[in-house]
Amino acid sequence: MPRDHDPITPQEGLDIVEFDVPVRDATPITLRTYRQTANRDDALPLLVYMHGGGYVFGGLETDDSTCRAIALELGIVVVNVKYRLAPEHKFPVGFEDSFDIVRWAASSEGQSKLNTDLAKGFILGGTSAGANFTAGISHLARDEGLSPKITGVVFLAGSFCHPDVRPKKYLDRILSVDEINDAPGLTRKSIDYFSEKYGAPPEDKRLSPLLFDSHADIARKAYFAICGWDPRRDEALLLDQILQEEGLSTKKHVYQGLPHGFWTTCPDLPVSKKWLGDLLEGLRWMIE
Repeated sequence: MPRDHDPITPQEGLDIVEFDVPVRDATPITLRTYRQTANRDDALPLLVYMHGGGYVFGGLETDDSTCRAIALELGIVVVNVKYRLAPEHKFPVGFEDSFDIVRWAASSEGQSKLNTDLAKGFILGGTSAGANFTAGISHLARDEGLSPKITGVVFLAGSFCHPDVRPKKYLDRILSVDEINDAPGLTRKSIDYFSEKYGAPPEDKRLSPLLFDSHADIARKAYFAICGWDPRRDEALLLDQILQEEGLSTKKHVYQGLPHGFWTTCPDLPVSKKWLGDLLEGLRWMIE
């Protein structure tokens, strides 16, 4: 794929490499991978990471610093996926790009190329739209019997159900999308804007994974970072409870009074540094 993003900035202690992997329509999707230099020859656990941006913007730079920190601190191989964006590439292109990369990472070719040991950890994660992809992919990977199985899922400011198709039994549990309409970063109006650009039918489970009949066995462990002043807050709180009831081990951090994805827009705030420390703690728990 032609370069339309910044060149890699080297960092001591990390091997950072970009290469392309073709997906189902033969389009090459650029991956940026991060690995501890000290563990260059070791087979390591894997995190496939999908950035945020409402399905319409963002790229490899969006969460580059987070990917670097994870790889450097935890010795996890991180794959940062440059999926295609709407509205030029409407649903389900970005989702399918990401799912195809997950399938490739699980394959013998992918494991060899990345030098991973998925028995140590096969984790999917992302922020906002990337967390939404993570939820849909983990359900479908379970249904198709992807092997090796996904062991962990990371939901950072995730969205899990289009507001127009909230299940009746959860209507009294998903209130924040209506009640929080003055928060910076995300409102119901901007949710509708991104949804229109993305073009996914609200009832499609790849957009609204809360609608899957079962949430069991999508992974062994799930980690949530939930923003208290976020219209998507209640969906995440609900999914955390559902996954616990379905037998998953979960951990969550709720950042009271803070808006959607605050760590991306204000990375230098002390609370954003705490968010990163919490995330590293959650990932360390996943690979224990």
